[in-house]
Amino acid sequence: MIEALLPRTRRNVLALLFGHPDEAFYLRQVVRVTGSGRGAVARELGELAEAGVVTRERKGNSTYYQADPTCPLFPELKSMMLKTAGLADVVRAALSEVKGVRLAFIFGSMAKGMPDVRSDVDVLIVGEATFVDLVRAFRPAQGHLGREITPTLYTPAEFAQKVGARHHFLTRVLAEPKIMLVGDAGEIERLGRSAS
Repeated sequence: MIEALLPRTRRNVLALLFGHPDEAFYLRQVVRVTGSGRGAVARELGELAEAGVVTRERKGNSTYYQADPTCPLFPELKSMMLKTAGLADVVRAALSEVKGVRLAFIFGSMAKGMPDVRSDVDVLIVGEATFVDLVRAFRPAQGHLGREITPTLYTPAEFAQKVGARHHFLTRVLAEPKIMLVGDAGEIERLGRSAS
């Protein structure tokens, strides 16, 4: 969906800046992280600064760019980037390499749209995957996002048992905002009712 709305370079620039709204980046950092050409990134940053979407501040020999919290579209852009190119698509792509995942979603500060510089990406996974496979699959995604991905893994039987017992952690997580990666709300309900 996001690919149809925004060109790749702009999407990657927005994903970086709005995925780390408390941080400022200079041009070479943005080029390196996004994997886009220097000229294209410079053009996008210039246009976004002129439009009031990002701030531009000169420090020494470098110009730093940061998501502008005073931009009227700041909450919407931040949410959109976190749910798509900035976070969910990257984690979803990593999970596609892992067999046996029946349900997965991001929870915590990222899903609430309130990350800070230290926030990791909390992912709850239900399935027959192994923790080792998840860690291996998430390693490249962590480099791309610049954030640690912390998986919480349950087998379907464990998940159903804990939901049935109203386990404190799961009850809280299931009641909070989520960014779905694999499955949907119906799958949460199905897995919570039965281990089969």
